[in-house]
Amino acid sequence: MAGGIAPKLLCEQVENTASWALDGPVEGEALSWRRALREGRALESVWTEPDQRVRYFELMLAAHYTTVATFVPTDVDTRIRFHAWQEVRDRAQFEAMVARVDHAAAHWSAPAVSARTVDTGLGPLSGHDGEWFSVRAGALGRAIQLKFEDMIEHLSTKIDEELDRERQSFERALSTKGRELDALRCACVIAHNLGDLSRVVVDWAAKGPAVERFVSRYARLGHDDASNTVRSFRVAGSVNKAVMALENHRFLPMRKPRALRKSRALLLPMGPFFDAWGRAVATDASIDRSGRAEVLSTLIDAHEADPSQQGYLRAMAGIHGATRGGIDDLAKELPAKQRRAVSGGLVREALGVNQERFEARMVNRLKQALAAARG
Repeated sequence: MAGGIAPKLLCEQVENTASWALDGPVEGEALSWRRALREGRALESVWTEPDQRVRYFELMLAAHYTTVATFVPTDVDTRIRFHAWQEVRDRAQFEAMVARVDHAAAHWSAPAVSARTVDTGLGPLSGHDGEWFSVRAGALGRAIQLKFEDMIEHLSTKIDEELDRERQSFERALSTKGRELDALRCACVIAHNLGDLSRVVVDWAAKGPAVERFVSRYARLGHDDASNTVRSFRVAGSVNKAVMALENHRFLPMRKPRALRKSRALLLPMGPFFDAWGRAVATDASIDRSGRAEVLSTLIDAHEADPSQQGYLRAMAGIHGATRGGIDDLAKELPAKQRRAVSGGLVREALGVNQERFEARMVNRLKQALAAARG
């Protein structure tokens, strides 16, 4: 094995950002990720051996699954999307690795480790589905290189099935009155997932007609210039760009408050819908006053760094409404500059807009974006 993160370090990284996820049972298919993480340290002395490739790959999948929607994801993306597949030549190992991906995609529940999910009745839709897209795309590129024709068929079928589920999820949300916010969430997730798929296939090491066929099939599906035209994906991409993309960057400032890593309930949902999350921060028993003040301080800094984002303001509105004395009381713990920041301007304006009014504005923005997309 050419490289990677040592198992002990990888397990420590998971514990650092999502220790809450490691508590509980390990029996059953749905919890095999937790079992892989608990057993991960046992690989420390043997993980570079070729016959341990599949076990180490499963450990990386488990670490990525557990942390990708947390504040500090583990950095194994490139390995599970590319390096791990390029290193394997043995067909039995390749099939075993694909089986691990199939198992994870089918049984590991995204809502267990992510607040960025939406379900319109066809199962949870989340950025985790994009991660399985990218891992399967990496495997598909390698299968083409190795001429594993049955694996090519298997992997492309799995990708196609998930693409169809995501398309149907978005269309169902759009056609159901009262699910406009879910339509926005679907657009955001789908744009992210299609981007994950596209980024891998356009960078495949393999070249030739077989590769070009799949690149045309899977690249840039959310864009107007896609070779494979799927109208709903283009609409989702347009809606995301117009309404949701600005609100769903990586939220790097939120890595600072360690109090946010204490429970599943504190994971950040899809932006800009952070009112309920703010209320959770204000009331979660695991966070003390100083911890809440640090979160507020971070939100103020993040807002001032990019005032156009609404999510940070909605989080402050949520904290304000669930805190006795509001954020003015909590701001007593902050420096004078930050106390002034919450006393006026966009922050004060946001505090005067309740969640219902804000979400109504987002519904109007969806309607405008749809009208422009359908043009």
